Amino acid sequence: MDILVSAIVGDLISRSASFVISKYFQQQPGIDRILRRLQSVLLRIDIIVEEAEARDITNQGMLRQLKMLRQGMYRGRYVLDALSFQASLDEKEGEEEMSHSSSALSKGSSIKRLRFSHTRCGSSNREAVLFGTNNMREELQRMVDTLEDTVAGMKEFLFFLQLYPRILRQPYGTYLLLDNCMFGRQTERERVLNFLLCPTQDLAVLPIVGPIRVGKSTLVENVCRDESVRDRFSMILFFPKGSLKDEGVINLRENNIKFRHQNFASRNRLLIIIELAKDINEETWRSLKSSVTCMTPCGGSKIIITSRSDRIVNLGTTEALRLDYISQEAYWHFFKSIAFGSINPGEHPKLATMAMEIALEQRQCFTSAHVVTGLLQQNFNAQFWCAVLECVRASKQANLLMFDHNPYLRLREDAPVYCWRLVKSHRYFMLCNYHQSDSSENVPKINLRDILLGCGGTLPCGEFEALAWRSRIPPYYNYTISCNMQAPELTVGRKKRVHQD
Repeated sequence: MDILVSAIVGDLISRSASFVISKYFQQQPGIDRILRRLQSVLLRIDIIVEEAEARDITNQGMLRQLKMLRQGMYRGRYVLDALSFQASLDEKEGEEEMSHSSSALSKGSSIKRLRFSHTRCGSSNREAVLFGTNNMREELQRMVDTLEDTVAGMKEFLFFLQLYPRILRQPYGTYLLLDNCMFGRQTERERVLNFLLCPTQDLAVLPIVGPIRVGKSTLVENVCRDESVRDRFSMILFFPKGSLKDEGVINLRENNIKFRHQNFASRNRLLIIIELAKDINEETWRSLKSSVTCMTPCGGSKIIITSRSDRIVNLGTTEALRLDYISQEAYWHFFKSIAFGSINPGEHPKLATMAMEIALEQRQCFTSAHVVTGLLQQNFNAQFWCAVLECVRASKQANLLMFDHNPYLRLREDAPVYCWRLVKSHRYFMLCNYHQSDSSENVPKINLRDILLGCGGTLPCGEFEALAWRSRIPPYYNYTISCNMQAPELTVGRKKRVHQD
C-alpha cells in the first residue's frame, strides 16, 4: 500500500515537468522518448529509495546497493531539473517581454553549461560537460540504459528489504529533514556503526581518511551519539588534533583527556576517537594501545582514528573508510531542498535556474549552501536571486584573475579568497581563515550574513572575526571566519586567460 501511494504521488508531481519537457523537445527526434523513459525509471527508483530509507538496514552489501541507487537518482533528477527548468523558462520568455536581468540569466545559464559527475559505484567526482549539441541524445540514452539496468538488478534487494523493521519517525518535509541530519553519509554511518557494535576480543582500529572538511568529525560524532554505541562502551574518550604528544607514556586517566560519554553500567570497554592533523609517532601509538589494553583486560575496546593522510591506513585492523566530497548532483538535491523548502521549484523556473547555477559554482561546500540558502529563503524574489548570482559570478572571476583558482577550491585548502557582498561601494572583502569551534565556546557578534547584505552597522577596520554558520547537527560546531575589508587590486595590463573551470 505504501509503495502504491508513493507511486501515485510521484506520478502527480512529475506530470507538469513531463508536459513541459515533451513540448520543448518534440522537435528533436528521439529525445522526447528517452526523457519519458528517464522519468519512468526515476519514479521507480524514488519508490525503492523511499521504502529503503524507512527501514533499519544493517547489511553492508545492501547499503552499498542503496548508495549506488541514490547516486543514480540524484544524477537523473539533476538532468531532469536542468532540462525542465530551462524548457519552462524558454516557454515563458516566448510569451512575455524579457527584463534585462532575465535576459542575462538566459544567456549565462543555458543547459549547455550544466555539468554533472560520472559516478560509478562511489567513484571520484570527475566532472564533464554533458549538454553539448552533438552528444545530448547519446548521453541521455546511456544514462537511462544504466538506470534501467540498475533497477532490473534490484529484485533480491527488494526481497530482503521486506525483512528489515521499519523506522518510526515524524513525517517531516524533506527540507526540514535535510537541514537537521547528516546528508549523504547513510552508508558510511552504517559502516562505522557496524564496526563499533561487532564483538571482538582484541583491540580493533578503524582508520577514516578524507580531505579537509569532508565531514570526518561529523560522521564520527553522529555515530557516537547513537544509543546502542553508548550502551556498549563504558567510556568514550576524545583526542582532538594536537593533543597526542610524541613523548612519554600515555595515561588515559589524565585530566586533559576529553570524555565524550561515561556509562558505568556497561562492561569495561573503551571507545577512543583520535583526530590527527598529520601522522602519529610509532612510539606514541604503541603506548596508546598498551594503555588501552591494560585498562580493559577483557578486550572489546575500539579505536577510530581520522586524518587527511593515507599513512594511518596501515594502523587499522580493518579496511579503512575513505570519505570524499559528495557529487554535484547530490549537492544540488540538498541545495534545492533547503533553498525552496516546501515550495515546488518547478513553479518558479527562473529562480530554480539561478539556484542551480549558484549551487554549481559552490563546489559542494555545505557551509556556503547554508549561508546562501538562508539569504535566498528570506528574499524570495527574482531580482534578489539574480543579484546574488551576479555577485557569485563576479567573485569567481575576481579570484580567477587574482589567484588563477576557483575560490571554493581555495577554501578547501585554507587559502585566502575574495568574497562577494551586495554592497556597491564595497563589493568584496578578504576571507583569510576558516575554522570550527565547539558549541560551548564564545562566538563573534558579527555574522557573515550581515557582511554579505551590508547591514548590522559599521564593520571594524583591519582583520576581524565573524560567525559564518552554526551547525544544527552533532557535534554542533560553530564555523567562524577571519575577514579583512580589502578589495582586490588587479595589476594594470595583467593578461587575462580563458579558464576551463
